[in-house]
Amino acid sequence: MILRVFRARLKPGARQAFEQLVTDVSIPLMQSQPGMVTLHVGRPLPEYPDDFVFVTVWKDLESLKSFAGEHWDRPLITPGEAVLIEEATVQHYDEDRHLLQESPLLPAALVQRLEEQFVRDLALTDEQWRRIKPLLPAARKEGRPRADDRRTLEGILYVLRTGCRWGDLPPEYGSGVTCWRRLTQWEADGTWERVWKTLMSTLDPQAKLAWARAFLAGTIVPVRRGGHERPVSLRRARRATDSPATSALR
Repeated sequence: MILRVFRARLKPGARQAFEQLVTDVSIPLMQSQPGMVTLHVGRPLPEYPDDFVFVTVWKDLESLKSFAGEHWDRPLITPGEAVLIEEATVQHYDEDRHLLQESPLLPAALVQRLEEQFVRDLALTDEQWRRIKPLLPAARKEGRPRADDRRTLEGILYVLRTGCRWGDLPPEYGSGVTCWRRLTQWEADGTWERVWKTLMSTLDPQAKLAWARAFLAGTIVPVRRGGHERPVSLRRARRATDSPATSALR
């Protein structure tokens, strides 16, 4: 068996939010993974109220790698976490409690870089696009040519995973207004739910964890396209996500 011990020093006042992420997302997903034996969240010590310890036990190293991915030997930092963490590390022990591996203590700047890497890795792959493309409505033959569907979808997903405003969408994704309108149309005709479910079915455990945490961490999506957008928590914005983000974890 392999014991994985994640340790983090959280920013003052961030413990409740971080524990909520673990309770709502990490634990249900881990418990559904083959080879996951048990887990335990440490209680805070009065003298170290901002220290967080999360212990998981795995049947073997392959089971752990199947969940944590290629970089299993470093902390798994996903959207919504970096802003809560001052520093983090992870240790691995065998069943006799012998230390097998210990990552360096990562300061906040490196934790932020790991989260940013996770966000970049969530971009659509060619295989995901191949499966999603047939689900989209056919372009109208009359009128102006429609903005590229893949680029527009990438723009929508960028806003969802980063929480930026539509008006701040990077230019490589096209017009933020176009992405906003397209999402509104796809929500109304049922396309978005089909796209989202198909996308979630293609994700590995780490990516599912990243997406779900982004939503449950209070990531916001501005629902107005004007200059004074009103942020709405994705946990409450049923039209923006409904239940697809979390249903895949059930």
